[in-house]
Amino acid sequence: MTIEAWLTDRTAGTLGPQAGRVIHVLARAPQFASYSSAREVAERAGVNVSTVVRTAQQLGFDGWPQLREELRARFLTSVSSGDLTPGPAADPAAQTLRQDAHNINALAAPETLDAIRATARAVKAARRTLVISSGSGAGPAHILSYLGTIAGHDIQLALGSPTTQAVQVARLEEGDCLIAVNVWRLTRTLRALTRLAHQRGATVIVLTDLRSSPLAEDADHLIVTPVEGIHGGPSLTAMVATVQAVLSELSDDDAIRSSGHIQQMWEELDLMDDQP
Repeated sequence: MTIEAWLTDRTAGTLGPQAGRVIHVLARAPQFASYSSAREVAERAGVNVSTVVRTAQQLGFDGWPQLREELRARFLTSVSSGDLTPGPAADPAAQTLRQDAHNINALAAPETLDAIRATARAVKAARRTLVISSGSGAGPAHILSYLGTIAGHDIQLALGSPTTQAVQVARLEEGDCLIAVNVWRLTRTLRALTRLAHQRGATVIVLTDLRSSPLAEDADHLIVTPVEGIHGGPSLTAMVATVQAVLSELSDDDAIRSSGHIQQMWEELDLMDDQP
């Protein structure tokens, strides 16, 4: 029995909408849930901790630790057996697109839109912006830096060794901006560099998947994006969409002129081979 089927069997349609949101997190992100605290699950589900505890009890467990233990055992069993899909008739491509669409729709919340707009204003006002990340977050970080630079903003990407990143962050000061992109596991390096940027007076923006991330302690602006995938791992689609939303807020007449100058330079250097 898959995790989703197991949860469905235990709930039997008796849970309310808040508990249903907890069940959705458990079913769609079992790897995350099986190693997370009740607070972290509550943050991901958009409910309070007591709702997570009550949901565990409604499922027949004494509390969250007992449910988490059972969930972890079932997740590890599903990994070892290779059974990570909802069933034999599953359509992974269609399921992925539906889940990504759901994740993106969640970004339309007023709080998220306000944070996206505040991020764009901070980048516009900054003398320079440094983007740091690790692991899966490097993809969205690269998109933000590359397209933001084409739009005429001084956005540098620091994805080298920890020592190289530390040198770049150490140069930040008041009037600069740091954007830290984090997905799932948080490295000590990323945590320390974000704190260093805050201490140096830079405006700190955090783009992450968890509202309770330790990075939030040093963030002037926090953007939380869902990353639930269908096979236990994260999907970065919503995080890339968030980056695109920030870039759209950065778009103005100056950005259009900058992009035009870049395009003209490419033509003059004969860099492209896409002309008829």
